[in-house]
Amino acid sequence: MHVRRLTRPALAASLGCALLLGTTQPAFAYFQTYLSGSIIGTLTKKEAASLQQSVGKALNETEDNQAVEWHYPAENRRQAVDGTITPIATKTDQGQKCRRLKSDLKRGSATEAWSGWFCKQSNGTWKARHVED
Repeated sequence: MHVRRLTRPALAASLGCALLLGTTQPAFAYFQTYLSGSIIGTLTKKEAASLQQSVGKALNETEDNQAVEWHYPAENRRQAVDGTITPIATKTDQGQKCRRLKSDLKRGSATEAWSGWFCKQSNGTWKARHVED
């Protein structure tokens, strides 16, 4: 079993990819190339949009330490993707509500784990950024 721990820049890129997909085509293309060896980097637009919904649910509707299950079924020759997204901490930083998310993803025998902070912007969107633990 392979577990990928992403560095902070890769984490920000992968989480940003999950949240930005569907809104910015150039960003999607960049992140797809940058993260081509990761599960997140190989998601189709439909898979990424589904993941984005689960990330939004975890950020907006889920209590700390309560996991949101995510599943995208196998399609054509693509294996199913399963995962959990779990908010593990919530706090205020620089006047913004911030939540630390942890996620575990699995496609076939490949596994991937990441965690990072997201802070709610004044327009209601969430943005990945560094927050002191």
